[in-house]
Amino acid sequence: MNSQYYRRHQWFDFREECLKRVGYECERCGKKDVILQVHHPEYVNGKKPWEYSHDFCEVLCRGCHAIEHGIILPKEGWTVLCSDLDNNEPSEPVPCANCGIDVTWHFVIYHPEWGETIVGSECAENLSLGSEVVRMKSYQRRMKTFLNSPRWSKTPRGWKILHKDYSALVFERNGSYKIKINDDWGTLTFKTPNEAKQRVFEVIESRIEK
Repeated sequence: MNSQYYRRHQWFDFREECLKRVGYECERCGKKDVILQVHHPEYVNGKKPWEYSHDFCEVLCRGCHAIEHGIILPKEGWTVLCSDLDNNEPSEPVPCANCGIDVTWHFVIYHPEWGETIVGSECAENLSLGSEVVRMKSYQRRMKTFLNSPRWSKTPRGWKILHKDYSALVFERNGSYKIKINDDWGTLTFKTPNEAKQRVFEVIESRIEK
């Protein structure tokens, strides 16, 4: 679209009519007293920007307009695919896709229109994922407390603990470790005691959440 069109009085008149139609507020976020812009969902060859119906165009603030054109990440619609919190270990630093700052604690997030990208925890919270990030951080804090709990007591072949009405045992067998929770014997084997204790925590947490 020829940028010269947007300097003509026909455009300014059309723009003012669009803004007036919606009460001078963004149709996406409802903000007022901000810079508002008129967005054309699509253009038709040969039509000037003021030769559309007012209802066809959408009035947006600069932030929502930028999102619409893919200039910045949208604030809604994201889900967390995985995070370094899952393994409780940071990764090599990479730039956050939202703020550009190098981050070592990565969140891989997904948007239906943007696909996958990597952001830091603070930006993940800002992209409508605050409750999910808080939940993940809380889960990791509880796990760390559980793994280092003084309630673990040594047995001749491993460790045992009573946690939230569950009796758990980690025992060594042929150089690897297995677990037992109440009367249920686990089928998996683990290389280290901590890996086995982590699995105990995961199983108990999943049972509590049901």
